[in-house]
Amino acid sequence: MAVELDHDKYSAYLNQHLVAADAGVKAFKAAADTWAGTPYAATFERLHDELAESHSTVADLIEDLGYEVSTARNMVAGLVQAAGRLNPLNPTRNHDGLMTQTELDALAAAVRAQQMMWETLVVLADVDERLDKAFCQSMVERCEDQRARVVQVSEATAVSRFTVHPHG
Repeated sequence: MAVELDHDKYSAYLNQHLVAADAGVKAFKAAADTWAGTPYAATFERLHDELAESHSTVADLIEDLGYEVSTARNMVAGLVQAAGRLNPLNPTRNHDGLMTQTELDALAAAVRAQQMMWETLVVLADVDERLDKAFCQSMVERCEDQRARVVQVSEATAVSRFTVHPHG
């Protein structure tokens, strides 16, 4: 028996991830600004660039599958863009405080969410011949690498963030 895809749910799922990708790009840009002038600046600049590429990849995938990029998504993306400039996760753009840890946790979670989308598409490639399973798997691996880089910064900076430093 052939499997029939529910295109409404499928396209909505991908569009939801595209909205999340919009937010992720903005969050990584804010993180790059937060970490500017530190040894980790280049890491976040690269991650921002990679997430922007991934955003385009998801948008292209939606169109390649014959779905439309949601107009409601475009409105939400505008709000996300404005919020991203404010950096609600770390409004002071401090790289050594509690908000920084929360920001790092959220960045790692955002990449993991994207990874789960690609993992889902790897599974769906078995029933959707339009998907390139190897490409989807490569995106899973890319997300794993991106998340590992965020975790690496978190681990490298956590002790200084959560310990008392005498002044003077």
